[in-house]
Amino acid sequence: MADKKSGLAKGVVGGWLLHHDQKLLNSKTVEFENIATAGRSARLLSAISKEDHWSVENDRIVELGRQLGIRKHELLGLLDILASEGLVQIGDGVVTVLGVTQARLLDHAANIFDAHEPTGLEYAAIDLAERGSTSPVRRTDCAEELSDTHRLSRVELEDLFTQSEHIGFVDYEGMGEDRLYFNGSLFKRDHADKARRILDNLTTTEQQNLLEADERLRSTGCLPAASVHKILGDVLWSKLHQIGYFEVSIVSNEYGSTEFVTKPEALTKFVPSGLADMLDDAKALSSSLTFGILASPTHRGRINSPSVLMDAFINRGYVEGWASAIKRDYTALERKGVVQVSSSSKGHRLTLLKPEVGKMARELVLKGNAASIAAELIIGNRTTDFTGPEAARTEERRKEIPEAKASAARSLNILRKR
Repeated sequence: MADKKSGLAKGVVGGWLLHHDQKLLNSKTVEFENIATAGRSARLLSAISKEDHWSVENDRIVELGRQLGIRKHELLGLLDILASEGLVQIGDGVVTVLGVTQARLLDHAANIFDAHEPTGLEYAAIDLAERGSTSPVRRTDCAEELSDTHRLSRVELEDLFTQSEHIGFVDYEGMGEDRLYFNGSLFKRDHADKARRILDNLTTTEQQNLLEADERLRSTGCLPAASVHKILGDVLWSKLHQIGYFEVSIVSNEYGSTEFVTKPEALTKFVPSGLADMLDDAKALSSSLTFGILASPTHRGRINSPSVLMDAFINRGYVEGWASAIKRDYTALERKGVVQVSSSSKGHRLTLLKPEVGKMARELVLKGNAASIAAELIIGNRTTDFTGPEAARTEERRKEIPEAKASAARSLNILRKR
């Protein structure tokens, strides 16, 4: 179903609300209040609805909110909004989810957004991001249509581009009216055609290197970033990472950070309505399991049969034993509500709370020879934190590599619809 005011499908609007709210969390602006309200409400609803029980205690909700960057004083207002939409019921010390499914989550976000009577500027911010996810769009080619569609004054139109650039709703290359807008979703649609156009404009050596990296990712699903970087070299790697050709997820521990590379289109068939947080959870679980396969000593619980363990984990719902790794290696995932760790007379138990995340992780960990190739990576003692692909791509764009910046701009022009 299409949103009446934006003309976009409700699921598309909802997806951009979650994306834009993530950007607003890291911005000092107080603008786009309705986007923040709708996106934050939906992300909180997603976390609550994925818990093991329909009724979730307040203390657990505070922790779930903290993991999402939502402060305790914001929670009551967001829960009131969800309750007014008939999505949750607030009781004595608990919040009960009222039949919410992940498949409808993005529709709920769009409904909350519409209910708060957003401005034309807020709708335009979503419209601009959607245009830039299909192909890079030139400012001069979209300005008049955005202004007419969303009834923006000249000042509001200028504010749209300035704020969207500053907050990170879109990325950009170039100057003035010739500025090109795009975002990290660029290669999640029509990847094969866009990849071909990029490949056709590389040197022979670059083509060979990119084809080698792509082939290794096709056969494994997930690679250590260092191995891909080594194949491509600094400039080509930075250029492709900036424009979203590759996705990099970062798992951190007390000894440093571990980077894993996947392709944007990998595993999208497993993600209902394109929920990025579920994919991030799967990549975090995959990285923790990879540590167990490659680097955990035998005495603390090295994973010797990954396929047997993953089948039991998904089909039975838990793994159990006295290995200390069960208690120590999944702390970040436990905070995110993906797994639960408990102990009894039978040993330590790792319970999978999100089966769909387990299925995605199995695809990444067991596809092809992913485990053997990942052995090139030096992994620390245990994973304690996780950074998703969008944050890693944003950090790459902050680097000052002039040749890579110029090359990225040329690639965006190649991808732009004429």
